[in-house]
Amino acid sequence: MATIHIRKKHHMDNQSVKQEVQKLADKLSQDLSAKYNWEGDRLVFKRSGANGHIDIVDGAVDIEIKLSMMLTPLKGKIEQTVADYLEERLS
Repeated sequence: MATIHIRKKHHMDNQSVKQEVQKLADKLSQDLSAKYNWEGDRLVFKRSGANGHIDIVDGAVDIEIKLSMMLTPLKGKIEQTVADYLEERLS
């Protein structure tokens, strides 16, 4: 099992960041049939072969994604896609 850790610093207020993370969750739900729920300022998600969470903290977003053995070969692509999304939305 491979794990992706990403921390993205930002200068936005937490409510704006939460709205951007919600948009990402909606896209993952639609495109990848991912299920998610909010636990305070933590978005927990799960789909076949992957699960994890996104934490919204003051000045940063922390992401952890655990990939199954089947998705491990895609780790680099998934990590880059998430990093690019965050760079675009939270910069």
